[in-house]
Amino acid sequence: MMSKAKILIFDIETSPNLAYVWGKWKQNVHDGQFVDKSYIMSFAAKWLGDDEVFYFDNRHNNDKQIVKELYKLFDEADIIVAHNGKRFDIPRVLGRGLVHGLTPPSPYHTVDTLLVARRKFGFLSNTLANLCEELKLPLKGKHKKFAGFDLWVQCLKQNDAAWDEMEEYNRQDILSLEALYFRLLPYIDNHPNVSRMQGEEVCQCTNCGSESLQMRGKYHSKAGLSYQRFVCTDCHSWGRFKLSDKDAGQNKMRAAFNG
Repeated sequence: MMSKAKILIFDIETSPNLAYVWGKWKQNVHDGQFVDKSYIMSFAAKWLGDDEVFYFDNRHNNDKQIVKELYKLFDEADIIVAHNGKRFDIPRVLGRGLVHGLTPPSPYHTVDTLLVARRKFGFLSNTLANLCEELKLPLKGKHKKFAGFDLWVQCLKQNDAAWDEMEEYNRQDILSLEALYFRLLPYIDNHPNVSRMQGEEVCQCTNCGSESLQMRGKYHSKAGLSYQRFVCTDCHSWGRFKLSDKDAGQNKMRAAFNG
C-alpha cells in the first residue's frame, strides 16, 4: 500500500469512577458521592505500517503528561483509527485535555472500526475481542495473572506486576486493532480519501493510496452519468473516477481544441 497519509492506531485504558453507594443496581450517584473520577491510566499507539508500538502509563493519578503525549500524536496524524473511538477514546482524551487547559490538537479525520462493524455486518458481538476471534485475526490481549477487573484494581494499588500486564494487554490491543482495520478497509466506503492527501496527479486508491488499480466496468449514478470503476489490487477497495465519462470526454475535446 502506497499511502503517505499518517494514520494513527490508538487505544486508551481508563480508571473506574470511585463513589460511595448504598446498593448494587441502578444507582443514582450524586456528585458529592464521588471519591475519585475516571482518568486515563495508559495508552498504546502506533503508526499504520510501522513496527514500533508506543506505550505510556500514568501511575500517580495525574494524566496531564499522558494527554500531552497523545495530543502530540494527534497533531501529527491525518487519520486516527480507534475501536469505539468516536464515542469513547477520542472524547475522553479531549475532555482530559480541556481539564488540563490544553489547546485543541490540529484537525484530523477518524475511522471507528466499531461503527464500521455495526453498519456493515451482522456479527453476534462487535467487541474487538469477538471480531478478532471470528475473523481469525491476532487476538486482543487477555489477562493472565490478574483476571478481569482485578487488573485495574491492582494497578490502582501500584502493583508493578499488574502494570507490566497492563502494558502487555494495551500493546496487544493495538496489534489486534491494526489487523482489524486492514481487514475492514475494503468495506469502509466512507473512508477519508487518502489519495487526496498525496498531492500527486496520479490515479490512486482512495482508501489506501495504492496505484495498483484494475479497471472493472462502469458505475452508473442515479442521474444517469457513467464513471469508470476500479478495484484496488492491494487493499481490495472499490472506487471510481472523479469525472464522469461525459465530463472526461469534454475535457479531452477542450484540450485538443486549445492545443
